[in-house]
Amino acid sequence: MPNTTQFYYKIIRVNFLLTLMIFSNIYSYSQINLVPNSSFENFNVSCSSLQPGIGAATYWVDPQVSPLFSYTYSNVCSVSNCCGVPYNTYGNSYQNAHSGSAYVGGYFYRAKDIRDYLQTKLLDTLQRGKCYYIEYYINLNDADLIATNNVALLISDTTIQGYKNQFIAAKPQILQYGNPIISDTMNWVKVGGVYTAHGGEQFITIGNFNDNNHTDTIHINATINIPASGYNIDDVSVIPLYSMQLKAEAGRDTTIIKGDSVWIGSRLCGLTNVVWYDAANNVLDTGAPGLWVKPTSNTFYVIEQNVCGQYSRDTVFVNVQPLPVSMLNFECLMLNERQVKVSWQTATEINVSHFNVQRSTDGVNFNSIGKVKAKGAGTYTSNDSLTTHDSRFTTLYYRLEIVDRNGAISYSEVRELSIINYPFFIYPNPTKGDINIELPILGNWQITVTDMEGRIVWQEECRGCNGTIKHNLSGSKSLYFIKIINKLSGQQSINKIILQ
Repeated sequence: MPNTTQFYYKIIRVNFLLTLMIFSNIYSYSQINLVPNSSFENFNVSCSSLQPGIGAATYWVDPQVSPLFSYTYSNVCSVSNCCGVPYNTYGNSYQNAHSGSAYVGGYFYRAKDIRDYLQTKLLDTLQRGKCYYIEYYINLNDADLIATNNVALLISDTTIQGYKNQFIAAKPQILQYGNPIISDTMNWVKVGGVYTAHGGEQFITIGNFNDNNHTDTIHINATINIPASGYNIDDVSVIPLYSMQLKAEAGRDTTIIKGDSVWIGSRLCGLTNVVWYDAANNVLDTGAPGLWVKPTSNTFYVIEQNVCGQYSRDTVFVNVQPLPVSMLNFECLMLNERQVKVSWQTATEINVSHFNVQRSTDGVNFNSIGKVKAKGAGTYTSNDSLTTHDSRFTTLYYRLEIVDRNGAISYSEVRELSIINYPFFIYPNPTKGDINIELPILGNWQITVTDMEGRIVWQEECRGCNGTIKHNLSGSKSLYFIKIINKLSGQQSINKIILQ
């Protein structure tokens, strides 16, 4: 007969171990955010004192020496329209907070390389060799002229400083994969990634760490003349990866029209141990958190990732619907600075009533600018006359809205047309001195060549001209930047050239 005391001891010991395992599992995924006042709910002035350029979020500072102005704090409690939530006149925006009742905002791009930055000291120092998940949410002001890339977060051992709102040169670690331009004025966009610490990091700083010449921009608001890009920021997190589970993201299941492309996955940076598979288990890509795919039939894709010892997989399904039209081609062509020719040719059309020619300035929101009656099959053309406001945009997007006789709607592929960044030909490149700049259309142009320090080495204005401009670029062997501005629209193109 077994010893009763030993029997109950074994039961108690097993129950204790099970409880410990359950507790440990729960504790291991209890997220720890090292960012103080991460959603900016706490502030250090009265609600009646909130003003544009007043950095009032507790623990968050502007790392500028003698700043001309600071970041702006917005809260639902503000008694002034300047800094309220959701409406604030600082950015002429109507924007709810991503969470809570507050957010902050600053300029990521402005003339003369003016920048705003936000900086805070973490609640704990990062540990050498440990992995951290870092994210924040960003949203473009409704009334700014341009959107930019280089929306980034810098992790540093010590505080960094700038002077009078001039840009701070640094290499940030957290930005969206591929560093795309962020132009969403409606939704909060996540910027995040995984970072492995070298040990001793204590500070994070959010901003644009590149000058204007090295920042990509697009014009998004034709009613605004000031070349500025202001973003709202909310919910900043630095989380030790051991305190959370980072799962693979294949993206949402989606439906596309045959011929379209779709982005699957995420834009998290720092995910290097990633493999993508198609439905036949073929490897599509490695080391990328997301990618563009263009399937021709219903299919699925699988992402497999191992991040700092955390393994996971995810699957996304893409449903492909056929077009009611068999399209042979679809093209857009600039006839001159004020007119675009849209042409397409169909081989077959099934129950099609008409085509609506649609235009967009951001590739997302389209408006109809012409209607063409369907004729069964054949060649179609429609000219788009641009206004002065239209021609201020760097890029326009066109698509066809295909309307069936029963009212059903489908869309063609989207065509992207640069209306200022024409294919400028600058040659030879590299050069020993002589350069040729071919201007594609008649216009008023300003050509500026700067060195790597931003100093102007040559500038010329050419009114009512096109063809080839010749110049001898004398100086030391180096990299130079050639900026070509359309004086009529104010838009610009920047090219690099190497002097041997």
